[in-house]
Amino acid sequence: MVIECNLRASRSCPFVSKTIGTDMIATATKVMLNEPIAIESLPTLETPHDPIGYIGIKAPMFSWPRLREADPLLRCEMSSTGEVACFGPNVETAFLKAMMSTGFKVPRPGGNILIGIQKSFQPQFLPTAKKLNDLGFKLFATEATAEYLKAHNIPSQVTGWPMAEQDSDIPKATRLIQDKEMDLVVNLPNHNTKYVQDNYLIRRTAIDSNVPLITNFEIIQLFAKAMSHIGQVEATSLFHYQKPRPVTTITA
Repeated sequence: MVIECNLRASRSCPFVSKTIGTDMIATATKVMLNEPIAIESLPTLETPHDPIGYIGIKAPMFSWPRLREADPLLRCEMSSTGEVACFGPNVETAFLKAMMSTGFKVPRPGGNILIGIQKSFQPQFLPTAKKLNDLGFKLFATEATAEYLKAHNIPSQVTGWPMAEQDSDIPKATRLIQDKEMDLVVNLPNHNTKYVQDNYLIRRTAIDSNVPLITNFEIIQLFAKAMSHIGQVEATSLFHYQKPRPVTTITA
C-alpha cells in the first residue's frame, strides 16, 4: 500500500546547483533519459568548479509570531515557511548575512544576552559563553547558571524564573524580555528539568516581544564565532564570486 508519493524538487537542489556552478537538475534528467554526459565536466571533491573563495549558506525562516502560544522549538516536523540563501567569503560572514536576511536582528555592541541552559549542558556551553563575554556582551542567566559562569570567571547578572516566587530584587527573565532589555535570548531546550514550563514562557515571550531567539547549540556556537566578523559583512551576490565558464557541448 502506498500512503503517500511526494514527488517534487526540493529547494535545496537549485541552491546546491547555483552554489557549485553545476546544473544538477539537467544532469539528473540526462541520466534518467539515458542521454550522454560529459563526466569529465562534472565537479568532484578533488576538482570542484565552485565554490572557490566563497561559501553558500541557506537559513530557514519561521512564522512563530503568527502561531499564538506555539512553542518555537524545532522538532522532526517541517516548521520553516521559507529559506534565504546568502554567500560570503567565509562561513562566518555568509552565516551572518543569512541570519540577518531572515529578519534576525544582530545584538548591538555590548548588548544584553539572556542565557538558559541546563546544568548537564553547562560544560559544553562554557567556551561559547566565554566568547560572548570576550566580545563585550553582558550575560544574564538564572541563579544556578550564573553561579557556574562566575566560578569560571565569566561575569553574569542573575535573573529569576518566570513562575518562581523569589526575591523581588531579582528581575524575572520574562519581564526583562518584555521590557526590551534583552538583545538576544539563548534557550537550549531540555525536557529533563523541572523548569519545562518556565523555559517555554521565556521562549514564547521572546517571540511575542520580537526579541531574537536561538534554541540550537550549533547555531549559537557559530553565532559567537561569527560576531567577530560582523564588520566584514558586505552586500554581495553569488555573481560577485563566480566567474563565467565556457559551455561544454556534447556530440551524440
